[in-house]
Amino acid sequence: MKHLTNALGNTAWFLLCTLMLSACIAGPTANTLHTLQPVQQDRLGGGLAGFDAMILIMPVRLAPQLQGRGLITQRSATESKASANHLWAGPLEQQIAENIAGNLKNLLGTDNVAVYPGPRYGVFRYQLEVEINEFSGLEQSFTTRAVYTLSDTSAKTILSRKTFQQTLPIDKPDYSGYVGTAYQALGDLSKEVAAALLVAQHPQPTAPRSYEK
Repeated sequence: MKHLTNALGNTAWFLLCTLMLSACIAGPTANTLHTLQPVQQDRLGGGLAGFDAMILIMPVRLAPQLQGRGLITQRSATESKASANHLWAGPLEQQIAENIAGNLKNLLGTDNVAVYPGPRYGVFRYQLEVEINEFSGLEQSFTTRAVYTLSDTSAKTILSRKTFQQTLPIDKPDYSGYVGTAYQALGDLSKEVAAALLVAQHPQPTAPRSYEK
């Protein structure tokens, strides 16, 4: 009986050591890093042909719940969770700014778009400020809520200040679908900003008023 007890004890000890060794070899779950790529979009109208000044994108401001590295999913209307293993490859505010800059270059047909601080001796005509209040997934949808302000720096005036709100379906049941929908949302936001820039640069002439006698 004593030998049997010793044998069982040795077997249990061996199994425990094996499990501990396997856990050490496997190590922690690897992190997956995600980037926001610009969306391929056609140029809007004639773009900004001949535009020789620059458009400056100011530092993007994020709501407090978006300031970490983890991708955010909404558990409910009031509760969110940041992933511990699916992370943005860099600060989200920087990725969003660079994504919008790339989108605007495609949509407007100009390379004269820069993220703050921009070229040292650049001449900036327009300035874009973006505040992101929601940028997260909920089940099979992705919601973006943002406020953007477009200003004319030479005239020191605000040209447009609008709220952008959109919910898009996520087409894949994993984080690649989440990220793909995220940069589609930024593409749509950029398209709205690009249209506002075209209106600012090429204002429509005002029709003369007619007066009845």
